[in-house]
Amino acid sequence: MSFASLAALCALLPLAMGPLPAADSKITAKLCGGGLFEIPIKRKSPADPPCSAKACHTGSCRKRFDLAQ
Repeated sequence: MSFASLAALCALLPLAMGPLPAADSKITAKLCGGGLFEIPIKRKSPADPPCSAKACHTGSCRKRFDLAQ
């Protein structure tokens, strides 16, 4: 295996691993006076999965096609 092939495989390693999970639910910032400032992060709950039915109805009435035209 050549050096170029090995370098290419090493470059693709982060792509194979994917993003790392975010562990903290707040951002901590250091202040000039030596204190800390914490900003809470509000995350949205995961979206509901789409319905498994083949035809979902919106609940609104559609105009029917007039066959007399």
